[in-house]
Amino acid sequence: MRALARLLCLVLACAAALPAFAQDAASFPNRTVRIIVGFPPGGSSDVTARIVAERMSEEWKQPVIVENKPGAASTIAAAYVAASPADGYTILHLGPGTHAISSFTYKGLAYDPVKSFAGIGNIAFSPFVVVVPVDSPFKSLREIIDAAKAKPGQVSYASSGSGGGPNLVTEVIASSAGVKFLHVPYKGTGPAAAAAVAGQVNFATVDSASAIPYVKGGKLRALAVTTEKRSVLFKDVPSVAEAAVPGFAYPSAVGLAAPAGTPREVVLKINAALNRALAQAPVRERLEALGFEAAPMSPDEFQAFLAGEVAKYGKVVRDLGLKVD
Repeated sequence: MRALARLLCLVLACAAALPAFAQDAASFPNRTVRIIVGFPPGGSSDVTARIVAERMSEEWKQPVIVENKPGAASTIAAAYVAASPADGYTILHLGPGTHAISSFTYKGLAYDPVKSFAGIGNIAFSPFVVVVPVDSPFKSLREIIDAAKAKPGQVSYASSGSGGGPNLVTEVIASSAGVKFLHVPYKGTGPAAAAAVAGQVNFATVDSASAIPYVKGGKLRALAVTTEKRSVLFKDVPSVAEAAVPGFAYPSAVGLAAPAGTPREVVLKINAALNRALAQAPVRERLEALGFEAAPMSPDEFQAFLAGEVAKYGKVVRDLGLKVD
């Protein structure tokens, strides 16, 4: 009888909580929403989060603040959000590629890269860019590949570090073309781009935000972008698929996700506000200045994209045997 009484109390308690839970979802947001970023302030991830946060705050008439929790390739931020209440007030700003790579290069994570999160929506896509010094003899990606075939392991490239997106996509290019490059890791895409400018390496693979100032300033020449098609940010630059590796497509992206179990109604509200922000010309212009093209998605589309990135990059890490130094 005591067990039955306890069960009855539990059922009644859950039933009493349902109206309040539904009310919370219906009134969302009625207090501050936090967007957690896994990188330091000032970088492209941080700034893209702040651009959309500003517009969402204006619409909701509630504070939407960006909180930085950098470290361990964004796994600290991801773990924090995964363990947060599933109510929509703490959400993760993530790069699906980085999020995917870290799930295979860091052991013992307290979360599943897909199952622990509810996709909210994509913010933007951005290409990684293969660049060379402006006075480089290489005029195309094909010429770099041909040189690597003639001198295996002697054509050097800079990246943001071992295990990062630029490192992985360059190794995919090398593997697909049957060549071996000499990897020179740096602490970020900014230093990698600067190394290329200084002629310390033959080429570099960097994010578009790092490439744009040097390309516009006439210090670097862009040879290829990693998006499936040519980027509006580099209209005269061929894609890697067009230049040398058919079928190649490894774009960089940024988006938002909530803890798994967040009410569907809340996820849809955040997605709608995000997509309305991305539809505004000033937002798109600010993103383009950072090297990003606005690319909104539904929650289901973004969740499927996230799962696809985890599967794709997981295969790359395993096939190439890549490790974090």
